[in-house]
Amino acid sequence: MDINQSFWDWTWATIAPERISSYAANFDTAEDAVVAFLRERKVKTVCDAGCGCGVYSLKLARCGFAVSGFDIAEDAVLLTQKLLSENGFSARDFKRADVLATGYPSKRFDAVVARDVIDHMPMKQGMDAVRELLRIVRPGGCVLLTLDATDSEYESEPHETSIDGDYLFNGGKWDGMTFHPYSASEIEKLADGSKYKILPSNENGFTVALDAGE
Repeated sequence: MDINQSFWDWTWATIAPERISSYAANFDTAEDAVVAFLRERKVKTVCDAGCGCGVYSLKLARCGFAVSGFDIAEDAVLLTQKLLSENGFSARDFKRADVLATGYPSKRFDAVVARDVIDHMPMKQGMDAVRELLRIVRPGGCVLLTLDATDSEYESEPHETSIDGDYLFNGGKWDGMTFHPYSASEIEKLADGSKYKILPSNENGFTVALDAGE
């Protein structure tokens, strides 16, 4: 188990389920850039990659998409299943898996959404993860990524910076976490030849749509 997985296992194991329910109740349910793009592409099946506590999975389900998902942390999957079940949605298609090896058959989904996932991996692993997510999307489908920008909190927490620009946190509240603040030029590298577009968004960072091709 690498230290990054240890961080997420610890993070989700320490969060109380009632806190997630409260967060979900106050989560913005308005259509955002990701949902708008999925509707434009007439998407039906969506995989929420790195689903975390499941709040965005719940939003996708409420918007009418058939949602599956996974997370590297088993406790995150359990929180997602509980949240979806409490709100009347099926949670049977959620599992523990690694974004580098999802275990899904090729061309399984119309779209994959990975919110704040790829930027919490070393960039080289992020490139491998994007290839895996494109693999599980049908021809003509898409992969949507949200990538945070750095801010004062990221900069102030103790970390080292790798030669690739990865922030490796080695103390404080994020001890063991990895973060990579992507630039526009690095997104092209991340896409690795796939067609992509940066969507207009209110997020602090980038929302990127990758085309799975034909």
